[in-house]
Amino acid sequence: MLCAGPTAARRAALAALLLCAVPARAAPRGAALRARGGANTPALAAAGALGAAREALSRAPVQKCLELGTIAAFGALTRERLDGRALTDLLLRALVPALVLASLAATEASRDLARYCAAGGALVLWQFAAAHVAARALLGGGGGAARAAARRTASVQLGTMSPAVSSFAFIREFAGTERTGHAALADLPNKAYALLLLPLVLALRAEPAARVAMRARGAHARGALADPLNAAIVAGLALAACGVRLEGLSFVGAAVRSLASAQAPVLFLLVGVRWHVAGARRPLVLALLLARHGLVALGAAAFFRVARVRDESARLAAVLLSQAASSLIALGHIDRAARAGLGYDAELAFEIVALSFPLSIALNAAACVGGARYVANLPAVGGGLLAASAAVHAASRRRINALLL
Repeated sequence: MLCAGPTAARRAALAALLLCAVPARAAPRGAALRARGGANTPALAAAGALGAAREALSRAPVQKCLELGTIAAFGALTRERLDGRALTDLLLRALVPALVLASLAATEASRDLARYCAAGGALVLWQFAAAHVAARALLGGGGGAARAAARRTASVQLGTMSPAVSSFAFIREFAGTERTGHAALADLPNKAYALLLLPLVLALRAEPAARVAMRARGAHARGALADPLNAAIVAGLALAACGVRLEGLSFVGAAVRSLASAQAPVLFLLVGVRWHVAGARRPLVLALLLARHGLVALGAAAFFRVARVRDESARLAAVLLSQAASSLIALGHIDRAARAGLGYDAELAFEIVALSFPLSIALNAAACVGGARYVANLPAVGGGLLAASAAVHAASRRRINALLL
């Protein structure tokens, strides 16, 4: 002990010196400037702004946006070498079914399930109505087959959302982990609609001749189960009913989770390959999405007033959830309906999904920056989005009409 004493003392002294050396290297610039009475204040302000920018860029949602944007840019650079149709088939035939299976298998009961499901169900109903109003207002009630198919497609695709890809990262970062769980519960009615009810909605809204042909053919259970999306729905419901989670399926569950996690990168790669900024449908799609988000914002403001939601984190989480991008699962259903000749436009559905992601990210970023002030001014936000939609549509009316002749 007597021999160890000096060594321990020397180590403690060395540690103290090292600890003191760290701030001594980091602080002299600002300390010296403050000691001189605030000289070189612009340099301090620039350093503070740079630090704030670095902190903002390090946040998880921002990093995710930059990651997906980089993937889309890579897709645009390799557009001539990649097959967009093959990527679409990969996304809709393999990755989206894996996402469906993983989502359904993760469903479990909770004491908060009924309350949050009721709120999520109200959001689904309002989105469905908002999509119908937006499609009818911007595409009219008459027209030929192309306009009818566009109106039918827009009213279905706009009425869906994909919060797991476009909203949950923002909710987790700015509203908290607990609110992310609540948002996942509120998303269950949306999943039920997209997975179980949407095929029925597509069939009911199909062209009259197509509905007659469907009744004449009848239902073929074996052929329906052979479809990857239907098979994923059935398997996911069976796993949820039996209480079996993907973690309990060993390498099979790991494979499904890997495929499900790949759908966002592949989607943005496909966006880069197939999406053109100056595309012919861009004004129509932008006007439709702005109208949809405007109507949903007005609905969210009314919901907060009726339900008397006071908690700021809950209000922000609900707004971020309502501003989610359009659903990939719905795109899969519409693509299949278009292939079956039911009178839908799969290309328009893809355009809506492709543009909905950057628009959703922009709106969610604005909501997170504005915080309580953004939420309190939702009626003004909704009105502004509707005005922007009307302006885009008015400026591009001739182009849209020529496209839908």
